Amino acid sequence: MDRRMVFVETRSQEMRRLLCRWVEFYYEKGLRVHVLTDSTMGAQHLDQMLWTFSQPSFVPHRIFGPGESLPAEEPVLITASPRFLEGFDVLACDATPDVSILFRYPHTIHFIVMDDEDRRRASRLLWQKARDAGLELRHFRLQANEPAA
Repeated sequence: MDRRMVFVETRSQEMRRLLCRWVEFYYEKGLRVHVLTDSTMGAQHLDQMLWTFSQPSFVPHRIFGPGESLPAEEPVLITASPRFLEGFDVLACDATPDVSILFRYPHTIHFIVMDDEDRRRASRLLWQKARDAGLELRHFRLQANEPAA
């Protein structure tokens, strides 16, 4: 099965709102989404944002903690740890993932934070590792970073 990774340029203050838009896009296509963040606080912030980022939108989701049993029907789960969730189609990255987890999902989306040099450098390294690993890569520039309907 082909593995696809999408890199989306953004600015730091817009990144999580944009991540929510992409999660909504994938959810509306009927795909299950694993949102990976790097902290409990980040998971709680994304949990709140997914409830409020868009007035007409509703994206059912919850935070999934260590030691919990994987819910069979939950379409969007947020975790603060880099682990594979069986049965999920998309990995949406609020944090830089380890390359080994990328092969486990059909689709991965990563955000290139253009106004943070350290995060840009990490994204560049991730691009190189994903390319070298044989993933199909797509890049959305800052001017066209919203998901297409």
